[in-house]
Amino acid sequence: MLKKNWYLFTPLLLIGMPAVILAYYILAFGYPVNEAVEATSHFLQSNTRYAMKYSDNHFARVKPGMTGKEVFDWLGVPFERRDNDTEWLFSLPQGSTKYYHERKVILAKDKGGIPRVKEVVRAFHAD
Repeated sequence: MLKKNWYLFTPLLLIGMPAVILAYYILAFGYPVNEAVEATSHFLQSNTRYAMKYSDNHFARVKPGMTGKEVFDWLGVPFERRDNDTEWLFSLPQGSTKYYHERKVILAKDKGGIPRVKEVVRAFHAD
């Protein structure tokens, strides 16, 4: 019977695949539900390039209060440093895509003049 009526599982597959992709973005990337829905809706349209030494595991360990040197040791050289060296971008869109996984560290100097992590941005970027 199952061999004969395999097509009955098609609706399950059509609903199940987006649910699995959505769960992946929430669990693996740490996105909130609204960003995971956005990433899922642009699943095959997004394309991201990462800095040479970048890894998601190392990026997940970057926390507010860490020094710029610690971030540099964990993640290596960022693609770009913006806003007077206070924004370090570790991901950029690949080619002409409008959708990519944004990875950015925002720094601010403390009283001693040492740059420290103020915010860690892990988001799905959609123009």
